[in-house]
Amino acid sequence: MSTAAPLLQVEDVTRTYTLPREKLWAPPPQVRALQGVSFTLQTGHSLGIVGESGSGKSTLARLVMALEPPTSGRVHILGQDMTTLDPTALRRARRDFQMVFQDPYGSLDPRQTVERIVTEPLQAQPGSGTPAQWRSQAQAVLASVGLRSADLDKYPHEFSGGQRQRIAIARALITRPRLIVADEPVSALDVSVQAQVLNLMQDLQQQFGVTYLLISHDLAVVDHLCADVAVIFQGRIVEQGSPLTLFREAAHPYTRTLLDAVPRMEPRAPGEARRRVAAVAPRPQQPGACPYAHRCEQARPECDQARPELQELATGHKVACHFPLSARR
Repeated sequence: MSTAAPLLQVEDVTRTYTLPREKLWAPPPQVRALQGVSFTLQTGHSLGIVGESGSGKSTLARLVMALEPPTSGRVHILGQDMTTLDPTALRRARRDFQMVFQDPYGSLDPRQTVERIVTEPLQAQPGSGTPAQWRSQAQAVLASVGLRSADLDKYPHEFSGGQRQRIAIARALITRPRLIVADEPVSALDVSVQAQVLNLMQDLQQQFGVTYLLISHDLAVVDHLCADVAVIFQGRIVEQGSPLTLFREAAHPYTRTLLDAVPRMEPRAPGEARRRVAAVAPRPQQPGACPYAHRCEQARPECDQARPELQELATGHKVACHFPLSARR
């Protein structure tokens, strides 16, 4: 008996950017933003992608949304290869996946009304209905994010940051997508507003059965919405597991560093010292070595000789490290 295709399947994706030439006769430099990223996302099983700035998180989001093609590898959504679809087929496919951008101030056109902004995904779909039907659907989706029907005739500047992000979420929900890619959806908001938006996204997840691919630099944010977390460093996934596993039993030194960078409100136990972040001076990075070896205080000679592959450490817990840490936090 055949099984249903995964909602999202990313297969060995790489993305290389060519930079402007620095010297007349030298080849233009290249940056590899993603280097062999693979994962599978099933319906209803949201995944968080966590990493520092420049690790490749937003590049991965753009590739999943088919906003730009991968240099190599494949992205399948509901069994369809996004890299092979023509523009018309891709537009139809976009009903099933939408995006919430990081900046609620820059992602909404200030010259358009809320109605025009929210219904734009419907208007882009051929045969999606009439203007009256679009307005009715916009009223319903605004109500689901806690806004009023009267807000349809207003403009973005009339709303707070949290309300603008609710409008952006409503725009993503209007086509009833199966997958929403959320790229740092709360990082530009105040802490109290962040909690409101995260609770809203959690409620919508339960109400509509939407699956999230959540991009963030904050493990606590991902823990709120996702059942699984992938930690990415220099374009590679270095650890993957449940939020509880990563919080309590992180096995990669980079994941430990991310956790130690999160502010802690509770008092520490007597004698407990905060682990130093970047406790060693960076060393020159060797070609073909572990990408984190030049910053790792646990690095050994083997780390400079071969790049570790992602391997299962325990059920549901994978790590790319020659010498994974095993001590509980």
